[in-house]
Amino acid sequence: MRPHRFEPARLLLGLSLLGVAVAHVLTATGRWEVPLPVLLSLVPAALLSAGAVSAATHAVRRRRGRRRGEPAGDGASGAGG
Repeated sequence: MRPHRFEPARLLLGLSLLGVAVAHVLTATGRWEVPLPVLLSLVPAALLSAGAVSAATHAVRRRRGRRRGEPAGDGASGAGG
């Protein structure tokens, strides 16, 4: 089995949404007061930041591939299994 590629955008999104979930639980238990509009605005902010990181990662990997003479694709095409 080949190892999976490191995806910084997935890591950022997971940690961000985990933080939103923890803040929601703390608000629900009454230990910390976070207004609902703030919680609801954090979810799209997490998605946008993960998208920006994903675009930057794609650009870096594409540039590195050109420098090494590799194809610019992500390696996911073709039959895999």
